[in-house]
Amino acid sequence: MLAELPAPVREAVARQTGPVLAVSPIAAGHNSPLSVRLETALGPLFVKGLPDASPGRVATQHREYEISRHLHGVGPRARWQIRTGGWHLVAFDYLNDARHADYRPESADLASIANLLQEVARLPIPEGVDLRRAEQRLSAYGTGEQLQHVVGNTLLHTDLNPQNVLLTKDGTARLVDWGWATLGASWLDAAAWGIWLVASGHTPSAAHAWAARLPAYQAAAPAARHAYASMARALWEGIAEASDAPWVSRVCDAAGAWAAATS
Repeated sequence: MLAELPAPVREAVARQTGPVLAVSPIAAGHNSPLSVRLETALGPLFVKGLPDASPGRVATQHREYEISRHLHGVGPRARWQIRTGGWHLVAFDYLNDARHADYRPESADLASIANLLQEVARLPIPEGVDLRRAEQRLSAYGTGEQLQHVVGNTLLHTDLNPQNVLLTKDGTARLVDWGWATLGASWLDAAAWGIWLVASGHTPSAAHAWAARLPAYQAAAPAARHAYASMARALWEGIAEASDAPWVSRVCDAAGAWAAATS
């Protein structure tokens, strides 16, 4: 945890926070070597960090920090970032009393998540943030004609696993982990959510009904939805080939079922 980091890193944190009153590890939903809750005199913070020797991952984490400064309440506010002592750390407001979303068919969270995705689709593109485009991210999985269907200028989250959606005590949904934010067609987050809903026990038709609560998804051309579903299936098949994690296999199967039912 924090105490194990080099002294220059701990000192840089202290300059940002003042005395750290308590440190608690956070394991769920994060892949960073450092993932902690800090109790400070100014309030609780979520801090995550990576060794500076991982330039690709550091760039992703930096993107997450930069985007989180422009989320207008859709996600936790970014507070500071540090790059020193061989580490890159970013800090965000900690969402007290928040829990991970429940995607199961009987969940009361689903309407709040649909509303959240509509809020996300209305966000302005953050100026000065280096964002890849959906057609770039999916270029290995589709033809030129298919890729044209995902082109757009809407800010997308793209990683809608339930660990990245938090529900606050009042039932408000918020999105975390924006490192894979992308520019693309406005309905793509709804489609990505649909795959996760199938993986969580929904039938494809029920998942489509939830995705269609977002006007952008409902308005998307059938050919466009089918093109994305086919590319998403290929993407998850590639992920499954490189991982034996049970959850990856489950989402891969869901992506196949979603693609088969999408027209």
